[in-house]
Amino acid sequence: MFDSAFQQGNSLIHRLDPRIKLIAGFLGIFTVALLNSIQVSLLALFLAICIVFISRLPLKKTLKALLFANLFIGFLWLFIPFSVQGNPLLKIWSLTITEEGIKCAFLITTKCNAILILIISFVATIPVHTIGYALDSLGVSKRLTLIFLMSYRYISVISEEYNRLVQALKVRCFKPGTNLHTYKTYAYLIAMVFVRSYERGIRVYQAMLLRGFNGKFYSLRKFKIKFLDIALLAIIILVYGSLFFIDKRILICLF
Repeated sequence: MFDSAFQQGNSLIHRLDPRIKLIAGFLGIFTVALLNSIQVSLLALFLAICIVFISRLPLKKTLKALLFANLFIGFLWLFIPFSVQGNPLLKIWSLTITEEGIKCAFLITTKCNAILILIISFVATIPVHTIGYALDSLGVSKRLTLIFLMSYRYISVISEEYNRLVQALKVRCFKPGTNLHTYKTYAYLIAMVFVRSYERGIRVYQAMLLRGFNGKFYSLRKFKIKFLDIALLAIIILVYGSLFFIDKRILICLF
């Protein structure tokens, strides 16, 4: 999701203050998550697609990210149409596909895709280290911000450590199977990853203390909110607030 290709660009969305993008993105995400109408969720998806074109994001990578996520969403279609009670449409053996089940699965799919597009447009276009500084500037807990930055920085290091241990097992002609020896080997492998991660963490912390680390990261970039940032945030609040209002009106009319 945090592909560097999304972070490169000079579009209107890319030029926005990172704090405004985070606020706008999360407002849109929470609003879409609360929608209950298929019509309004489709409108929210259309607006999200429009934001992608405004952002001028690489279409191929965006579709690839959505396709990967929709592979998991697709599994919902194997269960939800059969598990929601309502008007029967089709019966397969003892299982019945209902109209309400189809609508529920479609609503979830629409909302998930709209949310994913908003994440790509507003969050993935910010460099990860800048997200940390923006969260800190918005008053998010400094410890959570520090954990976020350190986790992102050292996930790749832990992955490399894991790959080295797996390579060592292959050199020793280890072949996994469904036996006790395999289970023990994988248990030792996971334990060694944790031990080496802990040891690496101690060394990194000591190195940071030697360089004067006092629990806070400093950014060379200074955030400055411009009129364009405020205007766009106001438009997003107005648009998604209207979607939420329309959705509630539709529900009231239905019931």
